[in-house]
Amino acid sequence: MEEPANDPGPTTPAPRAASDVESPFLNLFDPDAPNPSAVSVLRRSELPAGPGGSQRGSTSAPPAQASAPPAQAGGPPAQSNVPARANPPGRPPTQGAALGVSPNALERARPADGARREARPGGSAPEARKKPGPTRTVTPERRSEPAPSSRKRAAAPQAPRPKSEKVKSAAVELALTEIAGHLTFTAHAVTAWYWVPEVRWAFRPDPEREALIDAIAEQYAGLAGFRLHIRRTSRPFPAAEWARQIDRLTPRPLAGVAGAPSWGDHLVAAQKHLVGSNHAEGRTYLGVTFARRSLGDSFSGRLLRAFGKGSTLSERSKLERAVEQFDEVLGAFGMRGRRATAEELEWLLYRSVALCMDPPTHIGAVGHGQWDTGDLLALTEEIERYRAPYGSSVKLVNRLTGEAKHVAVLTVGRMEPLDIPERHEPWLHFHERLPYPMEISSRIDILGQSDSFRNLEQRLRMIRSQQLDYLEHGMDAPPELERLAKRALVIGDEMTTGLPVDSARAHGWHRLAVAGSSREECLERVRRVTQLYSREMRIALQHPKQQEQLIREFIPGEPIANSGYLRRMPVKLLAAALPQAASTVGDHRGDLIGRTAGTSRRPVFLDLHFPMEVRERSGLGVFVAEPGGGKSTLLGALGYLAARRGVRVTLLDPSGPLARLTAMPELRPYSRVINLTGSEQGTLAPYALIPTPSRDEFPAGSDGDREFDIAVSNARAERRMLVQDIASMLVPPQVAREASTATLLRHAVRTIPAEETSTLDDVVECLRGLDGGEGRELANLLLDTAEMPLALLFFGAPPAGLLGSDAALTVITMAGLRLPDLKIEREYWSAEEALALPMLHTAHRLAVRRCYSGDMHQRKLVGLDEAHFMEGWRSGRSFLVRLARDSRKWNLAALVASQNPKDILGLDVQNLVSTVFVGRIAEDTEIASEALRLLRVPTDVGYEAVLAGLSAADGASSARLGYREFVVRDVDGRVQKIRVDVSYVEGLLSALDTTPLGDPAAAPAQAG
Repeated sequence: MEEPANDPGPTTPAPRAASDVESPFLNLFDPDAPNPSAVSVLRRSELPAGPGGSQRGSTSAPPAQASAPPAQAGGPPAQSNVPARANPPGRPPTQGAALGVSPNALERARPADGARREARPGGSAPEARKKPGPTRTVTPERRSEPAPSSRKRAAAPQAPRPKSEKVKSAAVELALTEIAGHLTFTAHAVTAWYWVPEVRWAFRPDPEREALIDAIAEQYAGLAGFRLHIRRTSRPFPAAEWARQIDRLTPRPLAGVAGAPSWGDHLVAAQKHLVGSNHAEGRTYLGVTFARRSLGDSFSGRLLRAFGKGSTLSERSKLERAVEQFDEVLGAFGMRGRRATAEELEWLLYRSVALCMDPPTHIGAVGHGQWDTGDLLALTEEIERYRAPYGSSVKLVNRLTGEAKHVAVLTVGRMEPLDIPERHEPWLHFHERLPYPMEISSRIDILGQSDSFRNLEQRLRMIRSQQLDYLEHGMDAPPELERLAKRALVIGDEMTTGLPVDSARAHGWHRLAVAGSSREECLERVRRVTQLYSREMRIALQHPKQQEQLIREFIPGEPIANSGYLRRMPVKLLAAALPQAASTVGDHRGDLIGRTAGTSRRPVFLDLHFPMEVRERSGLGVFVAEPGGGKSTLLGALGYLAARRGVRVTLLDPSGPLARLTAMPELRPYSRVINLTGSEQGTLAPYALIPTPSRDEFPAGSDGDREFDIAVSNARAERRMLVQDIASMLVPPQVAREASTATLLRHAVRTIPAEETSTLDDVVECLRGLDGGEGRELANLLLDTAEMPLALLFFGAPPAGLLGSDAALTVITMAGLRLPDLKIEREYWSAEEALALPMLHTAHRLAVRRCYSGDMHQRKLVGLDEAHFMEGWRSGRSFLVRLARDSRKWNLAALVASQNPKDILGLDVQNLVSTVFVGRIAEDTEIASEALRLLRVPTDVGYEAVLAGLSAADGASSARLGYREFVVRDVDGRVQKIRVDVSYVEGLLSALDTTPLGDPAAAPAQAG
C-alpha cells in the first residue's frame, strides 16, 4: 500500500466514504467494494481539452487548480502525492468530482457504446502492490490566493452537476438517408421511382407486340446517361378485401339452410383457397437515378439531418424540374409509368428488405410519404439476417412474428440470341409460370450513342491487338476474333447511321431471388428455376457467392455487390425482357372460378353482370368445346355461384345432369326442376313462350309510347315466325320442303291473332277451314303428330303458374330424350329424334321467357346448352340476336354453349358477344381457326396447337384428368388460358361430374 505523502493538512485521515474515493481500483480487494466487472474506467480522451491540448477538469472545479506534471517519456509513471484513502481538507476535489460525476455513479457506470476504456495513470492495484523504485517526489505547485468567490465555493462546494450523457447514433442499415414522396435520397444521389402497369402479352398479334417493344426501347433510349433500377415484386392477393367487396355487391344472398354452408361459410372457404393456392399480384417499379448531389447539397443535407430535417427547398425545386422530364418520357405509350405513391414505395422498401416474406400489417399507416433518417429504422427493425461467409442462401427472420425464409439470389449469365416475340417469351417474366413468387432486381446503365460507340471502339482495338499478337508470334488467329471484329463493324455502322434507339446500349446486372421455408426447399426451387431457363430460354442462371450482398442489391439505394456477370445488350433486347407482362383476365369483383395457366398464376374472378352494369355491353357469353371439354360443368358451376348470390338462374340442360344441383342442401329449398319429357300438355305452347312487353318498361311520353308500340309489333311478328317454324318441324320433312306448305302455314298464322292466349290448335282449325284439300291434309298431318305423348307439349295452353315461378334456380331438362345428329338428313331421323328438335327450340324460349318476367333491373342468368340446334331456323337466329341485344336492358347474363364454333359464327352474333370460353378443340385446323376467330386472335401463327393441347391428359397415366382448361376472352378484350378450379365449394364437383364410372364409390372429385 502506498504511503501517504507529506501534506500540510491533518495527519489523521478522514473516515473513508464512497464519495472520497480517488480511483475505484484502490478498493479492488475491499470486501465492500463493488464488483470489478461493474467498474467503468474513463477514457483520457473524454476529458475536455485545455489550452495547448492538455486535458482539464470541468468548469465546476476551482479555476486556479493545476494538474500534476506528466511523467517523463520512457520513465516510470509519476506517483501521486495524494493519500490513497482520503482527500485531505483543502485539497481540490477528486477527478471524478472534477468531471461532474459522483464517485458512486462512477462505480456503477457501464461502458457506453461497447468501447474499450483506458485506465487513468496512478490508480491501478497492481502498481500499488509492487515495490517502489526510484521515484520522483512531486511538490504541489504553489498557487495564488483564490478569489473570494472561489474560496466560498471551496468552503461550501455545491452539489456536483451530472455529466450529460452522449446519445447513441441510430444504427441505420441502409444507404438511404431520406424518402420524400416518390424520391429516395442517398448521401450522393437521388432516385425517382415510377410504377409501371402490367401489359397484355398472351394471345396478342406479333405486330402489336413488336410495336410495344419498340416503344419501350425508345423510352429506355431517352434515359441515356442514367442508371435504372427495375424491381419486379409480388404482393399476396388481398383475399379479405375481395371477400368484403363481393359481399358488398351481393345485397340479397340466399338465406342459410340448417346443416348447409351459409353465405359467410362460402366466402371463408373461398378465402382459404386463395391463401392456400399462394396467389400473388405482380408489381413492377422503375427507379431512375437522375441526380448526383452537389457538394453544397450534400453538406446542407448532412447539416439538416443533424437537426432532424431533410433536403433543402432549393434542392427539391431543382429535382422537380428534372422529374417532370422523366414523367413525360415514361408516361408515353409503352411503359405508361406514373409516379409511385407513398403506399407503393413503402411496400417496395419493406418487400426489398424482407424478400419474399409476408408483408407487415402497418404499411400505409401514415400517408404523407416523408421518411427522415431516424424513421428509416422502421424498415429494418423487424428483420434479422443469418448468413455464412460462403453460404448458398441467407436466412431472413422476422423477430416479431417468427417467420423465417431462406433466400438465394441467382444472376443472369450467358445468353443465346432470343427471338422475341416470334418464338420466346419475355425473359424477365418467364419465371412467373412457376407456382411460387420470386423477385427481380436489375441495375442498368443506359449508354447513349457517344458512350456506346466509345465502348465499341475500345473492344475493337482489343480485338485488333490480339490479332496482331498472334501475327507477331507467327500463329493463326482464332476465327472467332475476325467474326467479332466484323460484328463490331456492323454494330458501329448501325450506331452511326441509325436512330438513337439503335445506338443505345444497356449494361446491367440482372438478379432473381428465390425463397423457401427451409434451405433444402430453397435450393430445390433454385434448381428448378435454373433448369427452366436453361431448357426453355437458353439462358444460364448462376448461383454466385456473396449472397448477403446480392440480397442487399434488391433494396433501393444499395450499391452493386460486384461487377461480375455484367450483361451488355441493345435496349431492344432489354425492352423485350418485359417484366411487367401480365396474364390477368376477368375482374376482381366476381366469383372465383380458377386461375390462369399461362406464363403466370393469377386468380380468375368472373362477374357475369359486370359487362352490363359497368362496361355497358352485351351480356352474351359463349362456350365452345368438344364433348368432354368441360363446358357443361363450367356452365353449372357458374349457375351455382350466381344462385348463391341471389341471382335468378335458369339452366337448360337437355341431357339432365345439371338437375343434381337442385339437390344440394344449400339450394334445395330455393330450386326446382322442369322435366319436359314428363310435363303437362301445353307446357311448350309456342304462342305463350314470347311475353308481351309491358308499358312500364318504357319511358313516359310520346317517345315511350312509340317504343312500346314497336316492341308489341315485334313480339307479334316473333310469335308468328316461331309458330310457323314449329309447325314445319312437326310435319314430315318431305312435306315441309314443299312450297305450298310454307304458303298455307303463313296464311294460317297470319289469320290467327298473334297473342299469348292463342294456341297451335287454332292454327290446325284454320287449316281445316281453308278451301281445297291441301290445307285439310296439312291439318291432319299436324293432328297425327299430336297423338304422340311428347307432341302434346305444343298443343293447348300452358299450365297455370308454370312461367311465373320465383325459384332462385330452375333447371329445365329432357332426361331420356335422344337428340338427333344434324349431320344426318331429317328423313332418316326416328320419330323421337324428330320431336327432339322442336322441343329444344321451344325449351330455349321457355328458359328465356322466365327471365323476361319481373323487374328489369334485377340480376338474371340463363344458361342454354346445345345452342347449335337453333342455327338452322329463322326464329332461332332472331331469338339469339334479340337475347344479345336485350341483355343489357334487362340485366340478363345469357350463356350459350355449343360444340362447334361455326354454330355461333353462323348466328351473326359475334359482334354482340362479351365473354368467350373455348375449351379443347380436336386437332382440326379449320375448326380451331374458327374458334380463334371467335376469340378475335390471329390465326395461322401457332395458336391452333394451344387449343388442341387444352386439358391434355398424360398418355402414360390411366388416371382421370382432374381439371379442365379454357382459353378465355373477357369483356375488356384480354385473352388468357385458365384452369377451372371450384374445388373450394364442397360437393359441387361431385354434383357436376358427368363421366360414367364403373365403381361410383371409388370416384375421385374432379376439379372442373
